[in-house]
This record gives sequence, structure tokens and C-alpha cells, in this order.
Amino acid sequence: MSENDEPKQFFRHEKLDEDRLFVEVPAEQKLPYQERIPSGYDPMGEIYLRGRAYRSLSGGTIPWWVLITGWLVFGSPALLVLITAIASASFTMLPALAITAIPLLILWRGTLAKLSSTKPRRR
Repeated sequence: MSENDEPKQFFRHEKLDEDRLFVEVPAEQKLPYQERIPSGYDPMGEIYLRGRAYRSLSGGTIPWWVLITGWLVFGSPALLVLITAIASASFTMLPALAITAIPLLILWRGTLAKLSSTKPRRR
């Protein structure tokens, strides 16, 4: 069997005291605050993520292709139900009318915000 004399080849002339051996552990550095994006799998996280998406949509800070796709995907069925509710002139369609007006209002606000020429400038 071989002897374990590896430290001797590196520290030939020094005698190491165990009192002099120590390891320095750096202090944990705090990272700058990063907004934690919650999981969309729990109910409160899903509500937060939907609100965040609607806020950016209605604020006009999204790209044009997202706005146009939103009008095609969400706006066209909502407009179809809205036209049906108005054409039938029935009171039973009022809840459907109220529910379908929500995505239309959000898309309308987003379109107006995107088209507005007066953008707030940061100095």
C-alpha cells in the first residue's frame, strides 16, 4: 500500500499547525430586488398574471402584432356576441353583453393607448 504523503510534497519545509489553518467563507451578497413572477398554476398567481397581461395590454406597451392578434382572437367572438345581443333585443342577453364588453374595453383602451401620440417621456 502507498503512504498518503501528498501534503509533504507541497509543504516540505513548513510545519503546519492546525491553529493556522482556516477557511474564509465570503458573506452572502444580496442581489438587487427582482420582481418575482408567481406561478400560473395556483389561483392567486393566475389572477396576478392575467392582471399583469391586461395592464400591459391596456397601457399600450405591447407590440402591434399582439394587439392585432388580440383583436382577432378575443375581439371577433366578443363582437359577434355583442351584435347578436343587440339584434335580438332580449333582456336575457344582457349578462352575455356585459361579459363580452370586458375584453372589448380592454382591447379598445390598448388600441387608443398605442395610437396616442403623446407618450410620457422620462427625463
